[in-house]
Amino acid sequence: MNIQFKLRGTGDRNPKIILFVFDPRFNARKFVYSTSLSIDRHNWDKRKNRPKLSPGSSNEAMLIKINKHLDLIENAAKDFLGNRYGEIHLTKSDLSEHIKNKIENLSISKEEDKTFISIWENLIETTRNVKTGVVITEGTKRSKTQTLNLITDFFKSKNQQASFNLIDLNFYHSFDAFMTKKGLNVNTRGKHFKEIKAVLREAYDRDIPVNMAFEKKSFRVLHAQTDNVYLNDDEIKKIFNLKLSPAQEKLRDIFVVACYVGARHSDWHQISKMNSISESGKQMLRINQTKTREITHVPIHSAVKMIFDKYNGIMPKVITNQKFNEALKVICRKAELGLVNIGGQTIEKAELITTHTARRSFATNAYLSRTMDVYQIMKCTGHKSESSFLR
Repeated sequence: MNIQFKLRGTGDRNPKIILFVFDPRFNARKFVYSTSLSIDRHNWDKRKNRPKLSPGSSNEAMLIKINKHLDLIENAAKDFLGNRYGEIHLTKSDLSEHIKNKIENLSISKEEDKTFISIWENLIETTRNVKTGVVITEGTKRSKTQTLNLITDFFKSKNQQASFNLIDLNFYHSFDAFMTKKGLNVNTRGKHFKEIKAVLREAYDRDIPVNMAFEKKSFRVLHAQTDNVYLNDDEIKKIFNLKLSPAQEKLRDIFVVACYVGARHSDWHQISKMNSISESGKQMLRINQTKTREITHVPIHSAVKMIFDKYNGIMPKVITNQKFNEALKVICRKAELGLVNIGGQTIEKAELITTHTARRSFATNAYLSRTMDVYQIMKCTGHKSESSFLR
């Protein structure tokens, strides 16, 4: 007996996942069953015959979901073969029916919870940005999925079925206590409440029954002012002059370029000589912002030109935000950036450097140098409000 999942054919970009059960008791010695699930070939591990699960990737939630469904189908097939251990002949129709019943029974047993989850997931996939009318970005989808996972964990801890009707003020306070116990800080908890309000508002607009408590003032998004650092020009040069391994050097160069461009990490893959344009005799970098869909033009700094030339105009590949942050701390420790005092605590500045530090450094250095006024800088960063930019 051998059970495998494979992709159908070789031509399709998003082929169906097919179950193969090899057992001499079937006609032609094998059973073939379409799971009805499709997947991008780049997300398929040929060696394991399963989806590649990359923590922190934009489609992580979807791949986990596919993997769980494949587990269910595989266990159903094993259950069928185990129950018919002594039989000489097996029919494909019996196994197909067995798998189908197993999937349906699981769905029925979790019907209410599935309704809540499926509606939330559908809202994630179909919600559009109010201003642009474009479907929300993968980063926003990922954030809403993280909130959904936290909510389902909360209801499980209470032995309750998740329901839109139960998201009231009692939920608000209990859920906040639940997140606090997990060690989530004020702003992280606030982010989850922001996503809850956004999803419930979208559901209400679509005439999906929800508890209207989310509209009350006391159902508020938590927020605390945080101390953030930036890198001045001397510190950026110090990082740029470090002797590093080839892999670290590539990441360092991407980060330094970002310090002179001010783009979000989600747009770093657009930083390339190919995206440079001439505007009034000046070389500018054209970036189509992933988050806002707005196009920004940023002057190309001499340091950026130098690094473009180093890589013949094509920058190294940008890794995930989480991995980049980990690498940055290692690199910045080598730069010996000194200590800073945050909330009465003395901390190594290197420990506070993240990908977002590049964006903040660009804006802060431009503001302090007075080379551009506030509105010119905001045009480069894509900020819509002055208060948000100044914060």
